[in-house]
Amino acid sequence: MTTSSGSAPGPDAAAGDRSGLAARYTSAWELVPDGRARDDGGALVLPVRTRAGEPAVLRLSPPRSGAEHEHLALRLWGGRGAVRLLRAEPADRALLLERTADHDLHALPVLEACRVLGELTRALARPPRPPFPRLSAAARRWREDLAGATELDARFPRRFRLQAVKNLERLLRGELDTALVHQDLHHGAVRAAQRSPWLATGADPVLGTPEFALVPALWRRTEQAGRGGALAAALEDRIEALSLAAGADPERLRAWALVRFAVAARAGTARPTGAPHGELSRLVQLCKAVQRGA
Repeated sequence: MTTSSGSAPGPDAAAGDRSGLAARYTSAWELVPDGRARDDGGALVLPVRTRAGEPAVLRLSPPRSGAEHEHLALRLWGGRGAVRLLRAEPADRALLLERTADHDLHALPVLEACRVLGELTRALARPPRPPFPRLSAAARRWREDLAGATELDARFPRRFRLQAVKNLERLLRGELDTALVHQDLHHGAVRAAQRSPWLATGADPVLGTPEFALVPALWRRTEQAGRGGALAAALEDRIEALSLAAGADPERLRAWALVRFAVAARAGTARPTGAPHGELSRLVQLCKAVQRGA
């Protein structure tokens, strides 16, 4: 694994021209295209083979907060629980990664997928170290923002906004920056591989806690669970499966879940176009369902 050398394209490449950037890195890193490029959450992913014939993928991501740390987390993980990083040019958000299979955790029943996500969360946890962002700093920002976000109450229940603030106040009394974790590990971000049954395909690193990292597994694939009591029962089963697999505290997972649902609602309503009604409605349902005894 190496970081870029002087022969690779520099940071002046146009961010919007990822196809042109892919051609430049294919040449600079002596890669051979080995399939059709695809879009993966806004990133361009091109199957390639290295000069040695190793199957890999060249991924070029759009600018986003935290992307500058992805290669560092992948390097620290060293292929344990995540794809191997073969080469990187952080300035262009260009990564050469181990190739995985096409199917992700949507291929498994929900609770089995939760077990895998919990085990990967445990496997990916590393001792905290710079320069990764700290959950404690984000939690303080969220507490202050949600506390004053009275305009959110017109579209999102005030009681959930205030409960999220209380949860954050309680969580901030403890240590939050306990481990390097993947904060967006979900069903679509984990794929099957030859050397391991399942691997995270990238990284969204933060110094945080396992309970915070497990929340994305709760709010995805919930449509079939329905509403009300059925949704609450489904989330209860997920919380149990995730907590057991990750060695996490289920009550802290509940607390972080409500916080992250409220933060998502706040971010949605702050968009220039506003959040779609269906998106906010689902977040409200999830807030209700994650309550103990719902």
